[in-house]
Amino acid sequence: MNSLLQIIKSCLLRTFNYQGREGRTRYFIFLLFQLVWFCSYLQWFTGPEHEISLTALLLFILPVFSCGVRRINDAGYSRGVIVLLLVAPYLLFPFLLFPRSREKT
Repeated sequence: MNSLLQIIKSCLLRTFNYQGREGRTRYFIFLLFQLVWFCSYLQWFTGPEHEISLTALLLFILPVFSCGVRRINDAGYSRGVIVLLLVAPYLLFPFLLFPRSREKT
């Protein structure tokens, strides 16, 4: 449990850090945390007559985006794939859970 909290804390603290790498396990755990947090937020703080505030939306999207960029770096994909992360993030998420590509020698 303590390591889960450390992973989540580490990913949240590196929200504006787009350098480095993020492993599959850390990425998956953080993605699940964000999904649960977002669903909880929608359940308890919004309703049919309320809208999601821009601040809350950025609090959900920015950490996931930066974690995704670090995962793209670790997986060995081109930096151009980041555009796909912006346009169709749900299509890219399963690919980011694959193992890292092997280095070419």
